[in-house]
Order: sequence, then structure tokens, then C-alpha cells
Amino acid sequence: MVKIKHLYVVLIWAGLLLPSSIWAEHFWVGLFSKKTPYTEQSLIVSTKLSHFNTSIEREWRNNSQIVDIEYGDDRWMAISAKGTGYTQQVYIHKRDWKKFEASVAAYSQQGFKLINVENGKGYWLGIMAKGTDYTDVILKNIRYEEAFLKEITRQWNAGYHLIDVEPAEGTWVGIFAKGTGFEDQDYHSVDDWDAVPGIIKERWDQGYRLLNVEYGGGKWFCIFVKDKRARIESYSVNSRIPAFRKSIHKQWNRGYQLIDLAHGRD
Repeated sequence: MVKIKHLYVVLIWAGLLLPSSIWAEHFWVGLFSKKTPYTEQSLIVSTKLSHFNTSIEREWRNNSQIVDIEYGDDRWMAISAKGTGYTQQVYIHKRDWKKFEASVAAYSQQGFKLINVENGKGYWLGIMAKGTDYTDVILKNIRYEEAFLKEITRQWNAGYHLIDVEPAEGTWVGIFAKGTGFEDQDYHSVDDWDAVPGIIKERWDQGYRLLNVEYGGGKWFCIFVKDKRARIESYSVNSRIPAFRKSIHKQWNRGYQLIDLAHGRD
């Protein structure tokens, strides 16, 4: 068995350890990592979906690609970066789930792989890319969390790993992929954010890295993986957009890259 060395750093910003009664009702979470291939990152923020779409297209013209999309507090956010390895991306947004699925299937036939899904203001959004390492990607939409967790196990047994999750509109949506390079994967689903920092620390101590954090259906969902990539990770939590932007820039100045966004409540 390969012994994997991991080094993790947690940067605790003001307010992270305050009791839940002091928290604002909603807040943003940013996940950061060193030793990623990403360069020249940008954060896109817009209250209008049309402006958001235009901003994504502008990033593509600048030879940047979208890493993650998140909706919360009446805002759309996206992480863009150069150095992703993606050769082409497409962006899907549909109100109807079946139409969204059909678009994903159509682009899959053209060689694109679904890498990110998000829901907001009644829209399903997806980012698909060429140039990923994935050999196969499947999309699942399941009504109840219990059934979704069973589906995760079924997909693990079939050789797939969960790369993104989106609980929304009374369903649990997951993207599963083969060819991830993950040696092991686990997850935690908890009701309150107060439990999340302790879970992250415990998993880091066990050699996992945090791949994805999501909130929906009254749950915080964290995906952890083990692989050969040693990374230094950190996260920040802020209830106000200006403070969240400031924390991101501080992390960039320290050599970290933003790899995931989440918005939720305690």
C-alpha cells in the first residue's frame, strides 16, 4: 500500500468558532488548496443570471475555465482559473430538470463531461468540459437523502466516485465519475455547521483531503478523498460578501487557490 503524506493548514477567520447563535443566518464558505495546477484565478459575482452568463463567456475568451459555481443570498458566484487542463467548456442552464438532463446527454455525446451542477432561482446550471481525466461520468437525481446515500455505495461498488452533490428542489443530485485517481472516498452529512470544523480536522488527521462542501435540504454535505496528491488546505467562513472577498484575496496572496464555494446556514 502506498503511504500518502498530507500536510494541512486550517486558517480560522474571525467568527469561525463563535456559537451558532451569534452567526448571521446565512454565510459563505470558501475551500482553498495549495499545489493545484490553477493560476490567475478570478471570482465572478452577480445578482443577475444574464450578467453571470456574460461574465462566464468573458472568462472563456480570456482563456480561463470555470472551476465551481454556487448560488446563495440572491447571488451567483463562480471560480475561474487558468491551468485547469480543460480544453473546452459549455454552460447549461434550464428550469426543467428533464430538459437539463437532455442537454447533458447531448453534450456528453460530443465528448464533454459534466463536472459541476448547481441550483438557484429555479434554474439548474451545469458546467461540462473536455480535457478532464474522467473516463465516464453519470448524473443521478434521487428523491430522498437515504436513497441517495445508498446510491453512493452502489456507485462506489461499480468503480465510480462522487465528484459533486447538489441537494435542491426536494431531490439529491450527484455527479459520479470513473478515472478520478481517488484511492478512497468518504462523506459526512450533518444538520449544523458547528459539527463541520471538527469533522474536517478529524478527516485531515486521517489523511483525507476535503474535495467539496455543499448545503441543501437543511444539511451540510462534505466529500473527502484520498489520493496521491499531497495538498495544503484551508477554508474561510464569512457572512458578508466584502469580508468574503477580502478573505479570498488574503488566501491568494498566501499562495492558496480557491477550489470550492458553498453557501448555507447553521
